[in-house]
Amino acid sequence: MKRQRLRSRSRFVGKVLVICLAFTQALVALPAEAGLTRQVYAAAADRPIHKATWLWNTGTLLKDREGTFQFLRQNGVNLIFLQADPDVQTSDYSGFIREAAARGIEVHALGGAPDWILQDKQIKMYKLINWVKTYNNSVAAEERFRGIHLDVEPYVMRAWYEDTDTMLGLWRDTVSGFVEEMKIETPDLIAGADLPVWLEQFNVPDGEGGRTTLSNWMIGKLDQTTLMAYRDNAADIISSIATELGEAERNGKSVIVAVETLPSSEGPISYFDKGSLQMMRELGTVGEALISRAPFTGYAVHDYDGWSRLKE
Repeated sequence: MKRQRLRSRSRFVGKVLVICLAFTQALVALPAEAGLTRQVYAAAADRPIHKATWLWNTGTLLKDREGTFQFLRQNGVNLIFLQADPDVQTSDYSGFIREAAARGIEVHALGGAPDWILQDKQIKMYKLINWVKTYNNSVAAEERFRGIHLDVEPYVMRAWYEDTDTMLGLWRDTVSGFVEEMKIETPDLIAGADLPVWLEQFNVPDGEGGRTTLSNWMIGKLDQTTLMAYRDNAADIISSIATELGEAERNGKSVIVAVETLPSSEGPISYFDKGSLQMMRELGTVGEALISRAPFTGYAVHDYDGWSRLKE
Protein backbone atom coordinates (compact mmCIF):
# COMPACT_ATOMS: atom_id res chain seq x y z
CA MET A 1 0.00 0.00 0.00
CA LYS A 2 0.09 4.52 -0.98
CA ARG A 3 -0.27 8.08 -2.66
CA GLN A 4 -0.70 11.94 -2.59
CA ARG A 5 -1.59 15.25 -4.38
CA LEU A 6 -1.59 19.00 -4.65
CA ARG A 7 -3.42 21.80 -6.14
CA SER A 8 -1.90 25.18 -5.66
CA ARG A 9 -3.92 28.24 -6.27
CA SER A 10 -2.77 31.76 -5.63
CA ARG A 11 -4.29 34.41 -7.79
CA PHE A 12 -6.36 36.76 -5.72
CA VAL A 13 -6.82 36.73 -2.00
CA GLY A 14 -10.55 36.39 -2.57
CA LYS A 15 -10.07 33.14 -4.47
CA VAL A 16 -7.79 31.81 -1.79
CA LEU A 17 -10.40 32.55 0.83
CA VAL A 18 -13.07 30.77 -1.19
CA ILE A 19 -10.91 27.70 -1.52
CA CYS A 20 -10.04 27.77 2.18
CA LEU A 21 -13.72 27.86 3.00
CA ALA A 22 -14.50 25.07 0.56
CA PHE A 23 -11.73 22.73 1.60
CA THR A 24 -10.00 22.04 4.87
CA GLN A 25 -6.91 20.38 3.61
CA ALA A 26 -5.15 17.38 5.05
CA LEU A 27 -1.65 17.39 3.65
CA VAL A 28 0.67 14.52 3.04
CA ALA A 29 4.05 15.14 1.44
CA LEU A 30 6.35 12.95 -0.56
CA PRO A 31 10.00 13.25 0.42
CA ALA A 32 12.10 15.46 -1.87
CA GLU A 33 14.57 12.82 -3.02
CA ALA A 34 17.35 13.45 -5.55
CA GLY A 35 15.50 15.54 -8.07
CA LEU A 36 12.06 14.25 -7.23
CA THR A 37 9.75 17.24 -7.05
CA ARG A 38 8.09 17.56 -3.66
CA GLN A 39 4.38 16.92 -4.18
CA VAL A 40 1.53 17.57 -1.83
CA TYR A 41 -1.95 16.27 -2.36
CA ALA A 42 -4.98 17.73 -0.63
CA ALA A 43 -8.14 16.04 0.60
CA ALA A 44 -11.28 17.18 2.32
CA ALA A 45 -11.15 17.18 6.11
CA ASP A 46 -13.34 14.08 6.31
CA ARG A 47 -11.06 12.20 3.92
CA PRO A 48 -7.46 12.21 5.12
CA ILE A 49 -4.86 10.88 2.73
CA HIS A 50 -2.79 8.15 4.36
CA LYS A 51 0.79 7.18 3.77
CA ALA A 52 1.14 3.87 5.56
CA THR A 53 3.51 1.01 6.21
CA TRP A 54 3.65 -2.29 8.11
CA LEU A 55 5.94 -2.71 11.12
CA TRP A 56 6.32 -6.44 11.75
CA ASN A 57 9.43 -6.61 13.94
CA THR A 58 7.86 -4.70 16.80
CA GLY A 59 10.37 -5.51 19.52
CA THR A 60 13.38 -4.43 17.46
CA LEU A 61 11.76 -1.30 16.04
CA LEU A 62 10.49 -0.11 19.41
CA LYS A 63 13.93 -0.51 20.92
CA ASP A 64 15.31 1.78 18.22
CA ARG A 65 12.45 4.25 18.59
CA GLU A 66 14.53 7.23 17.49
CA GLY A 67 15.66 5.55 14.29
CA THR A 68 12.17 4.27 13.55
CA PHE A 69 10.57 7.68 13.93
CA GLN A 70 13.32 9.31 11.89
CA PHE A 71 12.53 7.04 8.95
CA LEU A 72 8.78 7.54 9.32
CA ARG A 73 9.21 11.32 9.48
CA GLN A 74 11.55 11.46 6.48
CA ASN A 75 9.04 9.52 4.41
CA GLY A 76 5.92 11.34 5.57
CA VAL A 77 4.27 8.26 7.07
CA ASN A 78 1.08 9.04 9.01
CA LEU A 79 -0.39 5.55 9.48
CA ILE A 80 1.37 2.42 10.69
CA PHE A 81 0.22 -1.15 11.10
CA LEU A 82 2.19 -2.27 14.16
CA GLN A 83 2.38 -5.97 14.92
CA ALA A 84 0.78 -6.85 18.24
CA ASP A 85 3.41 -8.90 20.08
CA PRO A 86 2.39 -10.10 23.57
CA ASP A 87 6.07 -10.38 24.48
CA VAL A 88 6.50 -6.62 24.14
CA GLN A 89 5.82 -4.68 27.34
CA THR A 90 2.66 -2.59 27.51
CA SER A 91 4.77 0.39 28.53
CA ASP A 92 6.79 0.07 25.32
CA TYR A 93 3.61 0.14 23.24
CA SER A 94 2.09 3.03 25.15
CA GLY A 95 5.24 5.13 24.93
CA PHE A 96 5.63 4.48 21.22
CA ILE A 97 1.98 5.15 20.36
CA ARG A 98 1.96 8.31 22.50
CA GLU A 99 4.98 9.65 20.63
CA ALA A 100 3.46 8.59 17.30
CA ALA A 101 0.27 10.49 18.12
CA ALA A 102 2.29 13.58 18.97
CA ARG A 103 3.91 13.29 15.54
CA GLY A 104 0.57 12.93 13.77
CA ILE A 105 0.91 9.19 13.16
CA GLU A 106 -2.07 6.88 13.66
CA VAL A 107 -1.32 3.35 14.88
CA HIS A 108 -3.34 0.19 14.18
CA ALA A 109 -2.55 -3.18 15.75
CA LEU A 110 -1.39 -5.72 13.17
CA GLY A 111 -1.84 -9.47 13.25
CA GLY A 112 -2.67 -12.51 11.22
CA ALA A 113 -1.55 -15.74 9.58
CA PRO A 114 -2.89 -17.76 6.62
CA ASP A 115 -4.37 -20.46 8.86
CA TRP A 116 -6.37 -18.07 11.04
CA ILE A 117 -9.40 -18.93 8.93
CA LEU A 118 -9.35 -22.52 10.21
CA GLN A 119 -11.84 -23.18 12.99
CA ASP A 120 -9.19 -24.40 15.43
CA LYS A 121 -6.99 -21.36 14.70
CA GLN A 122 -9.56 -18.55 14.73
CA ILE A 123 -9.09 -18.27 18.48
CA LYS A 124 -5.82 -16.47 17.73
CA MET A 125 -7.75 -13.71 15.99
CA TYR A 126 -10.15 -13.33 18.90
CA LYS A 127 -7.20 -13.26 21.31
CA LEU A 128 -5.70 -10.42 19.26
CA ILE A 129 -8.94 -8.44 19.45
CA ASN A 130 -9.24 -9.05 23.18
CA TRP A 131 -5.60 -8.09 23.73
CA VAL A 132 -6.08 -4.78 21.90
CA LYS A 133 -9.27 -3.95 23.78
CA THR A 134 -7.69 -4.83 27.13
CA TYR A 135 -4.62 -2.77 26.30
CA ASN A 136 -6.68 0.22 25.12
CA ASN A 137 -8.72 0.15 28.33
CA SER A 138 -5.54 0.29 30.40
CA VAL A 139 -3.88 3.33 28.81
CA ALA A 140 -4.57 6.99 28.11
CA ALA A 141 -6.49 8.01 24.99
CA GLU A 142 -3.37 9.16 23.14
CA GLU A 143 -1.72 5.77 23.77
CA ARG A 144 -4.44 3.63 22.20
CA PHE A 145 -4.56 1.69 18.97
CA ARG A 146 -7.07 3.31 16.59
CA GLY A 147 -7.81 0.10 14.75
CA ILE A 148 -6.87 -3.51 14.12
CA HIS A 149 -5.38 -4.53 10.80
CA LEU A 150 -5.84 -8.15 9.78
CA ASP A 151 -3.34 -9.83 7.47
CA VAL A 152 -4.85 -13.23 6.67
CA GLU A 153 -3.97 -14.71 3.27
CA PRO A 154 -5.37 -18.25 3.10
CA TYR A 155 -4.65 -18.63 -0.61
CA VAL A 156 -1.01 -19.45 0.17
CA MET A 157 -2.08 -22.72 1.82
CA ARG A 158 -2.33 -26.01 -0.06
CA ALA A 159 -5.88 -26.46 1.23
CA TRP A 160 -6.93 -23.42 -0.81
CA TYR A 161 -6.34 -25.33 -4.03
CA GLU A 162 -7.66 -28.62 -2.71
CA ASP A 163 -11.04 -27.23 -1.59
CA THR A 164 -11.42 -23.61 -2.61
CA ASP A 165 -15.15 -23.38 -1.87
CA THR A 166 -14.68 -24.48 1.74
CA MET A 167 -11.77 -22.11 2.20
CA LEU A 168 -13.79 -19.22 0.78
CA GLY A 169 -16.53 -19.91 3.31
CA LEU A 170 -14.06 -20.08 6.18
CA TRP A 171 -12.44 -16.84 5.08
CA ARG A 172 -15.79 -15.07 5.00
CA ASP A 173 -16.67 -16.48 8.43
CA THR A 174 -13.36 -15.18 9.76
CA VAL A 175 -13.87 -11.65 8.41
CA SER A 176 -17.47 -11.56 9.67
CA GLY A 177 -16.35 -12.65 13.13
CA PHE A 178 -13.49 -10.17 13.08
CA VAL A 179 -15.73 -7.18 12.38
CA GLU A 180 -18.51 -8.28 14.73
CA GLU A 181 -16.14 -8.90 17.65
CA MET A 182 -14.31 -5.63 17.11
CA LYS A 183 -17.50 -3.57 17.19
CA ILE A 184 -18.72 -4.99 20.52
CA GLU A 185 -18.38 -2.03 22.94
CA THR A 186 -15.77 -0.42 20.64
CA PRO A 187 -17.68 0.72 17.53
CA ASP A 188 -15.08 3.36 16.69
CA LEU A 189 -12.22 0.85 16.46
CA ILE A 190 -11.33 0.63 12.77
CA ALA A 191 -11.61 -2.86 11.26
CA GLY A 192 -9.09 -3.09 8.44
CA ALA A 193 -7.50 -5.86 6.40
CA ASP A 194 -5.20 -6.61 3.49
CA LEU A 195 -6.84 -8.01 0.36
CA PRO A 196 -5.39 -9.16 -2.97
CA VAL A 197 -6.72 -7.53 -6.12
CA TRP A 198 -8.20 -10.61 -7.79
CA LEU A 199 -11.08 -11.54 -5.49
CA GLU A 200 -13.68 -10.33 -7.98
CA GLN A 201 -13.29 -13.68 -9.76
CA PHE A 202 -15.13 -15.44 -6.92
CA ASN A 203 -18.92 -15.31 -6.74
CA VAL A 204 -20.34 -15.70 -3.22
CA PRO A 205 -23.66 -15.29 -1.38
CA ASP A 206 -24.31 -11.66 -0.49
CA GLY A 207 -26.24 -12.47 2.69
CA GLU A 208 -29.49 -11.14 1.26
CA GLY A 209 -30.46 -13.98 -1.03
CA GLY A 210 -28.35 -12.85 -3.96
CA ARG A 211 -24.78 -13.21 -5.17
CA THR A 212 -21.85 -10.84 -5.32
CA THR A 213 -18.10 -10.84 -5.82
CA LEU A 214 -15.90 -11.82 -2.91
CA SER A 215 -14.11 -8.47 -3.18
CA ASN A 216 -17.40 -6.56 -2.90
CA TRP A 217 -18.45 -8.68 0.07
CA MET A 218 -15.13 -8.10 1.87
CA ILE A 219 -15.01 -4.37 1.17
CA GLY A 220 -18.60 -4.01 2.36
CA LYS A 221 -17.77 -5.69 5.67
CA LEU A 222 -14.56 -3.85 6.50
CA ASP A 223 -14.13 -0.23 7.53
CA GLN A 224 -10.85 0.07 5.66
CA THR A 225 -9.43 -2.17 2.94
CA THR A 226 -5.78 -2.16 1.93
CA LEU A 227 -5.54 -3.43 -1.64
CA MET A 228 -2.32 -5.28 -2.33
CA ALA A 229 -1.83 -3.87 -5.82
CA TYR A 230 1.57 -5.44 -6.10
CA ARG A 231 2.71 -4.20 -9.49
CA ASP A 232 5.83 -2.23 -10.41
CA ASN A 233 4.32 0.55 -12.51
CA ALA A 234 1.50 3.06 -12.13
CA ALA A 235 -0.58 1.88 -15.09
CA ASP A 236 -0.76 -1.71 -13.85
CA ILE A 237 -1.42 -0.62 -10.27
CA ILE A 238 -4.36 1.51 -11.36
CA SER A 239 -5.84 -1.11 -13.68
CA SER A 240 -5.48 -3.86 -11.06
CA ILE A 241 -7.81 -2.10 -8.62
CA ALA A 242 -10.47 -0.82 -11.04
CA THR A 243 -13.13 -3.29 -9.89
CA GLU A 244 -12.40 -2.87 -6.19
CA LEU A 245 -12.42 0.91 -6.42
CA GLY A 246 -15.88 0.84 -7.96
CA GLU A 247 -17.12 -1.58 -5.32
CA ALA A 248 -15.75 0.61 -2.54
CA GLU A 249 -17.50 3.58 -4.13
CA ARG A 250 -20.85 1.79 -4.11
CA ASN A 251 -20.33 0.63 -0.52
CA GLY A 252 -19.21 4.03 0.73
CA LYS A 253 -15.97 2.51 2.01
CA SER A 254 -12.32 3.57 1.87
CA VAL A 255 -9.37 1.82 0.27
CA ILE A 256 -5.63 2.21 0.60
CA VAL A 257 -3.49 1.11 -2.34
CA ALA A 258 -0.39 -0.89 -1.43
CA VAL A 259 2.87 -1.66 -3.19
CA GLU A 260 5.64 -4.14 -2.43
CA THR A 261 9.34 -3.55 -1.76
CA LEU A 262 10.47 -7.04 -0.79
CA PRO A 263 12.23 -9.21 -3.39
CA SER A 264 9.98 -11.60 -5.28
CA SER A 265 10.30 -14.36 -7.87
CA GLU A 266 6.65 -13.99 -8.91
CA GLY A 267 7.24 -11.50 -11.70
CA PRO A 268 7.13 -7.68 -11.84
CA ILE A 269 5.31 -7.14 -8.56
CA SER A 270 7.92 -5.34 -6.44
CA TYR A 271 9.96 -2.15 -6.43
CA PHE A 272 12.91 -4.04 -4.95
CA ASP A 273 14.93 -3.69 -8.16
CA LYS A 274 13.58 -0.28 -9.22
CA GLY A 275 14.30 1.58 -5.99
CA SER A 276 12.62 4.23 -3.88
CA LEU A 277 12.83 7.15 -6.34
CA GLN A 278 11.02 5.22 -9.05
CA MET A 279 8.48 3.91 -6.56
CA MET A 280 7.65 7.40 -5.31
CA ARG A 281 7.31 8.73 -8.85
CA GLU A 282 4.92 5.92 -9.73
CA LEU A 283 2.92 6.44 -6.55
CA GLY A 284 2.68 10.12 -7.37
CA THR A 285 1.18 9.19 -10.73
CA VAL A 286 -1.23 6.77 -9.05
CA GLY A 287 -2.29 9.45 -6.61
CA GLU A 288 -2.92 12.02 -9.31
CA ALA A 289 -5.09 9.53 -11.18
CA LEU A 290 -7.12 8.47 -8.15
CA ILE A 291 -7.49 11.57 -5.98
CA SER A 292 -10.85 12.40 -7.55
CA ARG A 293 -12.23 9.00 -6.54
CA ALA A 294 -13.90 9.19 -3.13
CA PRO A 295 -12.83 5.74 -1.83
CA PHE A 296 -9.14 6.46 -2.36
CA THR A 297 -7.56 7.40 0.95
CA GLY A 298 -3.87 6.95 0.28
CA TYR A 299 -1.22 4.33 -0.20
CA ALA A 300 0.89 1.92 1.80
CA VAL A 301 4.37 0.51 1.29
CA HIS A 302 5.04 -3.08 2.32
CA ASP A 303 6.90 -3.17 4.52
CA TYR A 304 9.03 -1.01 6.83
CA ASP A 305 12.03 -3.36 6.66
CA GLY A 306 11.94 -3.68 2.88
CA TRP A 307 11.30 0.03 2.38
CA SER A 308 14.12 1.09 4.69
CA ARG A 309 16.58 -1.11 2.75
CA LEU A 310 15.36 -0.08 -0.69
CA LYS A 311 17.99 1.44 -2.96
CA GLU A 312 17.39 4.95 -4.24
